[in-house]
Amino acid sequence: MRKVVVNSTPLLVLGNIGRLDILHELYGKINIAEASAYTTV
Repeated sequence: MRKVVVNSTPLLVLGNIGRLDILHELYGKINIAEASAYTTV
């Protein structure tokens, strides 16, 4: 699988529309940095 680095925007947008599953379908394993999760989401 490909590795990508993004900010929290995709998490917020996909979470708002109830489609966080899309990330898993596209990339398999998802890693979320603690700093990003705590300060933004």
